[in-house]
Amino acid sequence: MPDIIVVGDINVDVIFAIPAYPIPGNETVASAVQLHTGGSGVNTAIALAKMDMDVGFVGRIGQDALAKQVLVDLQEAGVDCSQLQVDPKVSTGLIFIAVTADGERTMFSARGANVFIDSRALDLNYFKSARWIHLSGYSFLSYQQYETLRMALDIADNSPHTRVSLDIGTEPALRARSQIIQILPRVDVIFPNAVELSLLSQGLPIDEGVDYLLNEHKANAIVAKQGRHGSILATGNSRLKLPAFDVEVKDSTGAGDCFNAGVVLGRLVGLSWGASLALGNALGGLATAQDGGALTTVTKNTILKLLEKHFFHEAWQPHQSILEELAAYFEGVT
Repeated sequence: MPDIIVVGDINVDVIFAIPAYPIPGNETVASAVQLHTGGSGVNTAIALAKMDMDVGFVGRIGQDALAKQVLVDLQEAGVDCSQLQVDPKVSTGLIFIAVTADGERTMFSARGANVFIDSRALDLNYFKSARWIHLSGYSFLSYQQYETLRMALDIADNSPHTRVSLDIGTEPALRARSQIIQILPRVDVIFPNAVELSLLSQGLPIDEGVDYLLNEHKANAIVAKQGRHGSILATGNSRLKLPAFDVEVKDSTGAGDCFNAGVVLGRLVGLSWGASLALGNALGGLATAQDGGALTTVTKNTILKLLEKHFFHEAWQPHQSILEELAAYFEGVT
């Protein structure tokens, strides 16, 4: 049974590279079009598998031609698909992503088979040996997915060795805020970006919003993603802000998902919170330097080279011990 289980959406990303987003009613010509296996949960699962972690994915696809490529990509990455359901009627989720020259992306999604996952058909024993369950906030947006999320939380509540993380998502923060707030005490760490943190905290600035969720709603740990501005860790009275790594951005699709994988990996292998946060920044940054959302081209040597590049970077000078801890881990991993 997998050490890490990811529960969430599985999609095919259709990525259009465009010079700039057009004014409504006008048009623009794409310089390139690519198809990639994606979805917030899938991107996280693939990134973890690329780091040699034992990962399983729980989701639902259709019977269409795109689903076949999804299965091939997941299996080639080393993600266990034994609990992946196939819908006989509804097609695989599809996301159209417009990526402008600065690497920013605008997304339009059709969630397809994702929303019809059947929690009753899942093998409960599949979850019981997992040390980590990572949940997608999009599971709050359909009844069937919400039931699956609740089932996973119940299993974790009754397990002394299972930790849980939740990637928020903008739409869930807008449409399911009350349900998300309600489960915060049951989740070990949440991963909001700046917009999602503001939505959850009812418009408060980042620092005040973090305090609000920790103190008023009993969140255990908050890791806030800030893109090119780095990330913030908040646990109890402790706060840590780390800068982003300097990479050439091609496509920001999936960067936050790969960031999540870095933090989860760090905590599972025993790294400090600081080193885990830095690993999140590293995987998130490296994800922006490639096309598509899945971290398919990154190796441990790639991460080491990125760390070495930043040992004498001014922004990282106050955090040398964190970089050293992270480098020591990857140097010791065969």
